[in-house]
Amino acid sequence: MDQDFRNSASPRSGGPEIAVQATGEVLDGAREYVQRQLAAFARRVSGDVDAMRVRLTTFRQTSAARPALAQANLVVDGRPVRAQAAAPFFREAATLLRARLGGHLARLARPAEPRSWPDARHAHNRPPAVALPAARRKIVRRKQYPLARSHPDEAALAMDVMDYDFHLFVDADTGQDSLVYRVGPTGYRLARLRGLRPPTAPASIPWTINVHGVPRLSPDEAAERVETTELPYRFFEHSATGRGSVLYRRYDGHYGLLTAAGPAPETT
Repeated sequence: MDQDFRNSASPRSGGPEIAVQATGEVLDGAREYVQRQLAAFARRVSGDVDAMRVRLTTFRQTSAARPALAQANLVVDGRPVRAQAAAPFFREAATLLRARLGGHLARLARPAEPRSWPDARHAHNRPPAVALPAARRKIVRRKQYPLARSHPDEAALAMDVMDYDFHLFVDADTGQDSLVYRVGPTGYRLARLRGLRPPTAPASIPWTINVHGVPRLSPDEAAERVETTELPYRFFEHSATGRGSVLYRRYDGHYGLLTAAGPAPETT
């Protein structure tokens, strides 16, 4: 069951409104503690923080090592920022979440400095993934949206401050549907539907370029291929639309699908 709570900050506190959604068994004391921690964090941010949305989730698997997941979405000086952290208890998750948000704001303040790699601390604090047999997995969430057109460095920054492992965008250099993702020796790899051109200067990110062809697949075919890669997602050209798409494993063991909306952009 989902429960929604809203905490309106007083003018005296100077903090943003924090809306909290709880899923599963989340005690009132844990919810209030997370609210206080994030309100204190927001008051210390130097920029303008808009209303914050927080989601607290308790995973039902009793064997999960980190059953308490805290996620926060906020806007700082007009820029969306997102972070998540999983821990044995929500008090610890709140502390980890604050540290994660602080790291994202530091990345925003110094966009020419790439995030450290490998990010072992974040990997350890991820929510647990359900080990669902392949025969039972389905595409349970489909999202189609217009892709932002940006330089790969800008796409990498968006990926980092939104706590994503990958980010789908239109490469401003070539007009190609492209994917930036965290893997390889530098932690930043660029894949385009076609072509191996490196990003144009100036580029502050230590890029590696995907040299493997991006397959043209249906979503069901992409799901079959997810198991053949070390990554829990697959970048592919959607056979019905010709646009870049990503099929990814969700924490519940099923699949999600991200697809570019609209006609293919002009390429160069």
